[in-house]
Amino acid sequence: MTGPVASSTERRAAQRLKTLIDVSDLVSRFDDHQINGDLMPAVAERLSARRFRSRLERRFLRRTGLADSLDTLADSEAPVVAGLGEAGLRAVIVDTGVMCQYAILRRIVDQSVLAELSRHLGLDLIRHDARRAVQGMSIDLARVIASPCHAANQETETVINAILHDGLQCWTCWIHGQSQSLRPFFNALTPSLPQDRGVIASDGCHPRDCRRRADLFAARLQKVLKDRNDSMQRDA
Repeated sequence: MTGPVASSTERRAAQRLKTLIDVSDLVSRFDDHQINGDLMPAVAERLSARRFRSRLERRFLRRTGLADSLDTLADSEAPVVAGLGEAGLRAVIVDTGVMCQYAILRRIVDQSVLAELSRHLGLDLIRHDARRAVQGMSIDLARVIASPCHAANQETETVINAILHDGLQCWTCWIHGQSQSLRPFFNALTPSLPQDRGVIASDGCHPRDCRRRADLFAARLQKVLKDRNDSMQRDA
């Protein structure tokens, strides 16, 4: 093997090793639900002891094919999304669903209803873009999606279900736009929804709608990342 070829091979090997180390470090910070969410609750409970953690992490890497997708991983959003943690990703999913339901949220004038919805969803709806924004990528996409909510009487339960359904569907559409080799990894990161609403699932959607929903999720993700960065700069 010639010198330049050997050096190129060594660089790729070194980069791959570094990426694998970074991935292992990232996975070590995952919540238990993200690591063993595919297991039966009773089994997951038995394996929750710290001594099983490293084996569960290796199992996660095999199950999601992440160890075989290192070249794709480096140029993807995977480290950023995974770095949000389960609670952070859940917040982005819920936030995106709130944008989809901007129309009904703007018809709610009772502040106590908004406060109740905020408590259940874990974010402040009174000052949210869904109620206040008049222009910008997020509200423009939300208007195009125009997701219906069949809550004529604006019942809290129905509105919450519509928000969670839309948020999960936008997250699923975003996953559809990622590299096929990374989709199992992103699917495994799907968090539990507020109030353990496991019955809420995403529907199939038309390609055009899927692209718009994916773009909306991406826009809300970038907003969260920008807000975090601005906050860190203020605290520095």
